[in-house]
Amino acid sequence: MSSRKTRVCVINPFGYELFDPAARAARVFGGVEVQLYYLTTALARLDDFEVSMVVERPESTADGVLDGVREGVRMLTVPRERAAMTRIRTHVPIPLAAYLAAMDKAHADVYLQRGGALLTGDVALHCLLHRRRFAFMAAHDWDCDHHHRAGAQYLTGTYYAAGLRRADLVYAQSEFQRDQLERHHGVSSRVQRTVYPPADVAAPAERQHVLWVGRCVDWKRPTVFLDLAESQPDVPFVMACAPYEGEHSLYEAVARRAKTIPNVRFLGFVPFAETEDLFRHAYVAVNTSTAEGFPNTFVQAARVATPVLSLEVDPDGILGKHGLGACAGGDSALLAVQLSHVLDDDATWQRQSRNALDYFRQTHDLDAILPGFAASLRELCDR
Repeated sequence: MSSRKTRVCVINPFGYELFDPAARAARVFGGVEVQLYYLTTALARLDDFEVSMVVERPESTADGVLDGVREGVRMLTVPRERAAMTRIRTHVPIPLAAYLAAMDKAHADVYLQRGGALLTGDVALHCLLHRRRFAFMAAHDWDCDHHHRAGAQYLTGTYYAAGLRRADLVYAQSEFQRDQLERHHGVSSRVQRTVYPPADVAAPAERQHVLWVGRCVDWKRPTVFLDLAESQPDVPFVMACAPYEGEHSLYEAVARRAKTIPNVRFLGFVPFAETEDLFRHAYVAVNTSTAEGFPNTFVQAARVATPVLSLEVDPDGILGKHGLGACAGGDSALLAVQLSHVLDDDATWQRQSRNALDYFRQTHDLDAILPGFAASLRELCDR
């Protein structure tokens, strides 16, 4: 094994704001960017890694510096993709020259990209041409089947799938995703759990609300949370619902309706650093999505001992298997019953709260998972 450092370049278009909260970014980040933030900054603290990141250039930063090193990570900024090119690339997979140039500038051993996208194909192309290693991380169950090839996206979905198959190492978020990747793409993968650092836990008396956190997109079904709030008029509900590009009409409709429900506090976008307190002081965190990968919100809740209720998403059946909450199997009426039960039965809440924290410590603690993740990248580099 070589004694020189392992050079890793992470392609993370919308992640700049996590490194500089004062930066004005053009798009809202999500769970993909959060995971890459934690993993890259943790890798950068290791003596035998050099980490760079290809990231979309923000409109401004706190110190006026765009490129440079932040939290040990070398930032390589690229201009935002023009709207016309985005429209074209929705149907025709044209590689982005700015990203290819930035990846070349990084001169890394391993290129890491998360989430099924056209960039998956671009990174695979760069690694093929330059004989570098490509590590891909699934971020959604849709990355593991043929969802990205649906309808008019057939060509771009095919380009993504070709990039996925060119990856030298693939990380799944769950056993379900690992099975789906093998079944639909013939791709072997290893399970890499969602990671977070530990956090302080609030006492039961400090719990104040039922919580929903997410981007305002149709498949996250924010209106179901409002239905739930109307069914529990005496319980405070808090909704951190960030507007998302292309979904402005949905956001406006959700915001208008939320303001008509007396027990709902609608916050809109909340900076990531402030969401921790929302989870810490929640009785329960609620997920209403039709599908996800492994929701960051599950782990954000578990690390502060907050039970989770989910309308439909339950990766690998963890909510029941580990006793940290419950899944309603798509039945919104059952979700309301499950919420009433956990709010009214203190013994149930206490048990689920303890189980959630135990589950986090055993399965998602960044400090515990980092050594295995780092080792997998070293091994990939040494192949």
